[in-house]
Amino acid sequence: MGLHINILGWLLIGSGILTGIAGMIVMFASEIVQRLPADIQREMGPGIQPFIVWVTSIVGMGIIAIAAATAGAGVGLLQYRSWARVFAIIVAVMLLFSFPIGTAVAVY
Repeated sequence: MGLHINILGWLLIGSGILTGIAGMIVMFASEIVQRLPADIQREMGPGIQPFIVWVTSIVGMGIIAIAAATAGAGVGLLQYRSWARVFAIIVAVMLLFSFPIGTAVAVY
């Protein structure tokens, strides 16, 4: 049983790192949209660009928060903390929607 806990801990840490990278890409996309040329901004219309920047920033921060929770659950499992198993189950439910890697880790 201890081997499976260690494997799941490392899988959660790896999944958290990959999810964190995806969150950073979304945050980077927010910065790209913020710095679009003026002619593209005029084509989008007034107020659209700040809204897109706001939405992508919020989504990016949410993805990074989920990544931190996933990695935290993995670290807790590796250290055999009492709270880690329940937290890993909660994180696994969130990872079910992260197809295909998150789903595979959540099923394991």
